[in-house]
Amino acid sequence: MCAKSCLLARGLGVISVTMNKKSVTMKDIALKAGVSVTTVSHVISKTRNVAQETRELVLRTLEEFDYQQSEGRQSQKKTALDRIGVITADIQEDYYILLVKTIETIASENNISVLFCDSEDDEEKEARNIGMMLDREVDGLIIAPVGFSPYPRRLKAADIPVVLVDRQYDKHNTSFVGINNADSAVKGTEYLVGKGCSRIGFIGYAESVYTIQQRVAGYKLGLLQYLPEQTPCVLHLRYSKEDSFHLIKSFLTEHRPDGLLCGTSDICYQLLSVVEDMGLRVPEDIKILTYDDNKWLDYLKYPVSVITQPTVEIGCQAVERIIQLAENRRIGKRTKTEILFDVQIIDRLKNS
Repeated sequence: MCAKSCLLARGLGVISVTMNKKSVTMKDIALKAGVSVTTVSHVISKTRNVAQETRELVLRTLEEFDYQQSEGRQSQKKTALDRIGVITADIQEDYYILLVKTIETIASENNISVLFCDSEDDEEKEARNIGMMLDREVDGLIIAPVGFSPYPRRLKAADIPVVLVDRQYDKHNTSFVGINNADSAVKGTEYLVGKGCSRIGFIGYAESVYTIQQRVAGYKLGLLQYLPEQTPCVLHLRYSKEDSFHLIKSFLTEHRPDGLLCGTSDICYQLLSVVEDMGLRVPEDIKILTYDDNKWLDYLKYPVSVITQPTVEIGCQAVERIIQLAENRRIGKRTKTEILFDVQIIDRLKNS
């Protein structure tokens, strides 16, 4: 799904892959090696640990395709965009770090400059960020909204393409690139049931966040399908985190879940400190499934399974989509479109 070829920035240089003098995408490498595009990205950029056997396979495939690094090499392709703005809901979330890196890399390949802003989970700051981007006359915007609020009036009036990633506004008429969050939570609940859990809880942030709203709905639907006798147990935390430890501890003490679905890896990190403080054993006393894999999960002394999103593919598609919108602009005829990717579950409980 990458635009022409996926290059991965390293410092000021750009890594490129070539074969027979033609650009080769990370998707080509992934298909040849039988792994995901995200895995190829992690091997090249060293953004997280990859199993040694898999890493060697990817490196052999890169060598087979005459992989080479060239400093500052960029595509000569000209698009209808000169510069775009990227606004994230909260860059501290693990998901957005790789997403922004991918967007910048693919934009650079297409000779598109990127301006970046972080809303820090503040809708007022998000509004200021949008105003600032429009005042600077960017040619397009890629936005991960803070909340599931109405589509901003300034964006409605702006004559530029807009692509939403990860999260959506309510009642928008533009393109969204992400995953089916509700369906992913159904699958996550089914996974925990399959591991023998009979009391499953969900911990997330406020349902004003689109992804959490959808994941809670999917969790509840999963319970109806696989544990119809269980009453949903949902804990909503604040982004500020000042009271998270005590809220999580009270939640675990009251409901005694034997399985937990965490809405983000950041929440999972907070959960684990409480679990250890309470002396609970993972996975014997409680099995944990979280969204978004992270480096620190590899260093845990117990297994935590993961619902992993194809973040690299989502970033590639977001840039590809905004280029398409810019080249095929039809003012007044914008329609809502959703480009949804499948998730995978990394099962770290299979040997437990």
